[in-house]
Amino acid sequence: MLEKIKNSYSFPLITIGLFAFFFFFDYWIGPWFALLRATLSISVFLFVILTNSLVLIPKLFIERRNKLFYVISLIFLYIISIKAYLAISEFIFPYLDQESFFQEYEYLREKLSGKLEYQWIYPFGFGSVFILMSIMISTVLTVSKYDEERKEKEMVLREEKMQAELKFLRSQINPHFLFNALNNIYTMSYMQMPQAPDNIAKLSEMLRYLLYDCNEDRVELSKEISYLHNYIDFQNLKTEGEQNIQFDIDIKNPSRLLSPVLLEPFVENAFKYSKLEEHNDGFVNLHLKEDHKELIFEVHNSISPEVIPNNDPSRGGIGIENVKKRLSLIYKNQHTLDIVNDGDEFKIILKISFQ
Repeated sequence: MLEKIKNSYSFPLITIGLFAFFFFFDYWIGPWFALLRATLSISVFLFVILTNSLVLIPKLFIERRNKLFYVISLIFLYIISIKAYLAISEFIFPYLDQESFFQEYEYLREKLSGKLEYQWIYPFGFGSVFILMSIMISTVLTVSKYDEERKEKEMVLREEKMQAELKFLRSQINPHFLFNALNNIYTMSYMQMPQAPDNIAKLSEMLRYLLYDCNEDRVELSKEISYLHNYIDFQNLKTEGEQNIQFDIDIKNPSRLLSPVLLEPFVENAFKYSKLEEHNDGFVNLHLKEDHKELIFEVHNSISPEVIPNNDPSRGGIGIENVKKRLSLIYKNQHTLDIVNDGDEFKIILKISFQ
């Protein structure tokens, strides 16, 4: 806190401004008197400000959170400051040759000396108000500063937690899909099928995307689309004939940045519950649209009769829950996700706003 006070331009300027105010306020009495009184006032000001900001608030109000003890300490600080101010004034000022002023000062001091009014009421003059204002202002500013620092630390911790959670969620590669892809490639290679090298390249591209590109917070939409195309191609390898899969794309800006592997869990879920390799009448329809305002991703898929009631696709598996958490973290107030299951068809509509 001390370094922040020293490095602040406002605090020295306020101190200089107050010194000038006190000096010119008393200059009519005499320059030496004005100089000494301004110096004394600023010294008391600095004592109150620094004691409150560097000792009382950090040790009592922030660390121990003992507000009662802090208030009592402020009262003692106020009394000590007033008494010190009056004692030093009475010791120094009479030596100055300002007869007209000090005649009145001595008259007032002698009249009130020893009385309760002099000990407690007289301090509630200009100097007293000044000290009270110093205490209040330093308290408000210092507590506000600590509160701001606390909020900044909480924000940093939330950001670090969110990043750690996102990295964990993105690292969850579906081992079942990877096993099937490798098994299909192995079969192609063993049978010396001409598609083997092309599929090896596709799998390599997918792994590169998952292991390297996904380390970034955002990737280009074109890379996510390429990953989905490769994923669909591997799903097609499960059957000899063409499956009823449709992927419509209407993209205005392929360089649009998007959180990586955000769409794949919905596609995986569609293939999981449609079981196209077992049902010729099954289907998976994907529609991806992007303009300068939002991205819309729709997934429509049939539901296999083998899907048991307690295995509701609308609940999704780990992948769907994963992407829901990521959406809430990254696009908290920028997305809508609608999931509908009418028994025969499963629909997902994801909208992400870029504004």
